[in-house]
Amino acid sequence: MLSRVANALYWMSRNAERAENNARILDVQLLQMIEASDEDLVRDSDWKLIYEICATRQELEDVKQRQASGEDHLIHYLAMEERNLNSISNCVQMVRENARVSRDHIIDDYWQTWNGCYLALQEMNRTECENGQIRSFLERVKTTALTSQGIIESSMSRGVEYQIIKIGKWLERAEKTARILNVVCDRTYEQQLDEQTEDYYYWLSALRMTNAYEAYLKSHPPKMDPRQVLSFLISNKAFPRSIRYCLDHVREAIDVLEDGKVSHYSWELYAKLDEMRTEFNEVKVEEFTTDEMMDFLNHFQDGCNEISQLFSKTYYLIDPTIQETGFSQSQSMSAEEISSMKYQIEHTNIFKYESIVDQSMNSIRLKPRTDECQRLLSYRADITPASVTKEHIDIWGNHVETFFIAEHHEHLEVKATSIVSIQKSPFIHRIDYSPEMNAIFHSQLFSEHYLAFLSNTAYTYLSPEQMARVDEELGEMKNPVQYSIDVMEYIHSHFTYDGESTNVSTKAEESFELRKGVCQDLTHVMLGILRAKQIPARYVSGYLYVGENSALVGDAASHAWVEVMVPGIGWVGLDPTNNVEALEHHIRVGVGRDYNDVSPVQGVYRGGSQSLEVKVSVSLLDQ
Repeated sequence: MLSRVANALYWMSRNAERAENNARILDVQLLQMIEASDEDLVRDSDWKLIYEICATRQELEDVKQRQASGEDHLIHYLAMEERNLNSISNCVQMVRENARVSRDHIIDDYWQTWNGCYLALQEMNRTECENGQIRSFLERVKTTALTSQGIIESSMSRGVEYQIIKIGKWLERAEKTARILNVVCDRTYEQQLDEQTEDYYYWLSALRMTNAYEAYLKSHPPKMDPRQVLSFLISNKAFPRSIRYCLDHVREAIDVLEDGKVSHYSWELYAKLDEMRTEFNEVKVEEFTTDEMMDFLNHFQDGCNEISQLFSKTYYLIDPTIQETGFSQSQSMSAEEISSMKYQIEHTNIFKYESIVDQSMNSIRLKPRTDECQRLLSYRADITPASVTKEHIDIWGNHVETFFIAEHHEHLEVKATSIVSIQKSPFIHRIDYSPEMNAIFHSQLFSEHYLAFLSNTAYTYLSPEQMARVDEELGEMKNPVQYSIDVMEYIHSHFTYDGESTNVSTKAEESFELRKGVCQDLTHVMLGILRAKQIPARYVSGYLYVGENSALVGDAASHAWVEVMVPGIGWVGLDPTNNVEALEHHIRVGVGRDYNDVSPVQGVYRGGSQSLEVKVSVSLLDQ
């Protein structure tokens, strides 16, 4: 599985858990506003507690300074505020966006459930919601989260995807439980731990916020003993929101991922998990003072953050940002960083023959691919004269349609119309090239697996003299990821985009000397350089959306760019024509060793010479 898919699954799960947790906590607060007899307590101390759990105290002060008095704006900030990355509405949006990225790896009912919640959110006026509407929205979020968990448990195979989803869920839940207990402990004093009257209110809140009230009463007498509450929520092995329970399940999921073996790249993660579990075995909550308990919970939150970072490092995910509070509040990427586009592509090839053709056999590669970041929504190929196509998948995973025309014809028109949705985020500059990745890159298994994309072809070959000139410019390769970026920048700065200097048969050797060409030529040159350095790289054919005010070039016909195999990450696109990472403006159709593997139209016919007219139109559709 590509690490960006694992990343999407992980943060989909964490945001789903975060949305439910924050919805329940805010719902508890709204309920206690009704029940509480001391209004000053509710308006002051309670909101400090809620914001320290779901946001920060500084955010509370900022909200108070920006808005007039009253609780409505405090509620709105936690539930609906777009500027608050951890608002419940933003969490819902992030679940939905990450579910879209990984839709091929999850149950469709899961996607439909969260998408329905998101669509309900879109129908609301987020800036002017009344408290009653927010309460209804909170109930919708809680129901959606619980329903989606049931879908995962009842319908999803216990493979890698399932384990990553569970790890995200248990880590997020453990952090939230620790955070709640830490904040509640901060609201009580050491001498009050044995007096149930004054702090009963806060410990009742802690149980309600963790959805533990009923479970606690079934195993304890109806007496709100703070030490028993702490022990129940920290070390109970059977309650699914206790810290101990969550950690045990994180370890179990990682055992499944690693097949029960500690490898050279996962030992740090195992060591940290075992260290924290040992501490739980030795801890005696009933002997802790308040200060000791707070130190323990702070230490645990730091440990959870470290586990999250180690998990990201081990499985090459995007590291979460850890705020100064020590609590992982930031998303893996904000909604603004994830770009989602929907396009309609019309690609027409018109062949005109000098004389009548009595028969022809053709193959076309015009159907866009579907993968983790791109989804084909519709596709249609219209052929004149009419012919029935037969589709198959070639060795590179491309869709190929073949058709035979037996009747006499003077022209052939092939028009493909597609609608594609693409969702990508900037990726390659986030990659931290680790020693483990370097070991994989230099391994024999890696070289053998990607041998087809390490060997140069007639289209991509560069002479030793030409490579020597490249080495003079770029120097020695130390990091294949950075080197690939450097090659892209080198070609963009030293070559000129020129549609008149080359043709479809031009080889990389010729383009290199000309220092000019179209996207096909620049891509072949880049492939030649990378493969000479034993970096697996493949040719990508597709389309480019330019738009009205874009500096991108290459949309007149099919576009071409390079994909580089990054160890442990997967294929990452680089466009030397435009010196950019191939993201939401690049629509992928075919991949191969060079242009010959992905040519949009190929065929043979019996007749005279021909001329070709190509028309490509890429239009941005409303989401």
